Amino acid sequence: MDQVTDRHDLEVLSLSECLTLLASRPLGRLAYVDRGVPHIVPVNHLVDGNTVIFRALHGAKTDALLLDRPVAFEVDDHDPSRAVGWSVLVHGTAHPVTDEESRRFAAELESWAAGTSMRHVIVRLVPDEVTGRRLKTPE
Repeated sequence: MDQVTDRHDLEVLSLSECLTLLASRPLGRLAYVDRGVPHIVPVNHLVDGNTVIFRALHGAKTDALLLDRPVAFEVDDHDPSRAVGWSVLVHGTAHPVTDEESRRFAAELESWAAGTSMRHVIVRLVPDEVTGRRLKTPE
């Protein structure tokens, strides 16, 4: 099958490839807007079906996340020595995870900052769009 490329000659990834790559890295970057100011923070995550599950500290970040506003989540990898890499971007809305689900996922999700013992809430990012690009392997 021929690879689909975008206008920059990057390979366009399928939804399946995007979800596989999202699941392959434990750390991603969450982007959201709080009081008109954009924020990007690192978060550990898991992929559950087509959704992304992550932990957020109780407080301003959680309040801003759970206001049914658009958020974005990004994961990538790059090897400059071989000129290869990829990125996956998820746009959607964040929702608190139910208590039953929280117990299941909380055991698997570590905080990206070792030793963090603050109270967290488990959040599910429900995507409206998942896109990915990969640097084409040199021929």
